[in-house]
Amino acid sequence: MDSANPPEPDWSAASTRLLVASEAAIDRFARERPGECCSFLAFAVGACFGDVVLAFDTLENGMARARRHEATSVRIRARTLATEYGWRNAGFHLHHAPIAAHSPSTAEFAFADFDRVHFPDWEPYFLDRRRPGEPDPTGKVALLLQGVANAVVERGRLARLNLAAPCYIGGEFARDDLGLVILRAVNWPS
Repeated sequence: MDSANPPEPDWSAASTRLLVASEAAIDRFARERPGECCSFLAFAVGACFGDVVLAFDTLENGMARARRHEATSVRIRARTLATEYGWRNAGFHLHHAPIAAHSPSTAEFAFADFDRVHFPDWEPYFLDRRRPGEPDPTGKVALLLQGVANAVVERGRLARLNLAAPCYIGGEFARDDLGLVILRAVNWPS
């Protein structure tokens, strides 16, 4: 390995660290906001991948944001699809203005920056332009977030929260083609 290139982060250590931080954030949210109905826990990762923000949304806020986003999406679709050749780009407009029953972005969550975990070794690694031919590293972070989401569910930590039915766990990436992705759903209605 070229010593001038930053080493690849220790993904196992990062996963453990993020899981511990997530459980602490869940405990703190449960203690500080016992009456809030939690509808979404998300891990937001910036473009440089140096920080992971833990964001919580409430059912009330999520529904209000989803309703506004739905109205905007319908207006955009109606305007763009009604043009003479709007049908040609229907797939694009349907994909890029999805309607969902939750806030469209962690920036709109009720607790958008509840906690933050900094990984100092990520940023130099991901910003290193001297690694020609290597694939986009987003997949490595996505794998880590999926593993942490699974562990949070499997370890039962979410039971400390007043959960909406269903409650989502997701990851948000600073890429237009990904955005906010649901990684798990728990507390399904019976």
